[in-house]
Amino acid sequence: MQEKTLHLVNFLIDTLFFFLILLIFLLGFDKYIELKDIKWIAIIMYFLYYFLFEYLLGQTIGKIITKSKVISNSANKDYYFFRIFGRTLMRFIFFDCLTFLFFKKGLHDCVSQTTITKL
Repeated sequence: MQEKTLHLVNFLIDTLFFFLILLIFLLGFDKYIELKDIKWIAIIMYFLYYFLFEYLLGQTIGKIITKSKVISNSANKDYYFFRIFGRTLMRFIFFDCLTFLFFKKGLHDCVSQTTITKL
């Protein structure tokens, strides 16, 4: 699978699973959550979805399914927490997902100095 295709497939699978997790959460706590708070809950859960999966496992659900993993471009693993933190923050920039159309790597890969590799 080409790298761009791999990124797209991972994105689509992760988006599907994120919305399923969010929907289950919102349905489970619908009596306690006000409509105006859903946006903030979704933003926090989106950050936690990517950050926790990639920091703890090196993989999101999409990457597990496609047998790929996030790795650091540097041999120095001391700053992995900050790389994944930055990688996750970059996903909130609107045009991040569009950078794959014009470049080999996305903005979140370049800024965090990480890449996706097949296992």
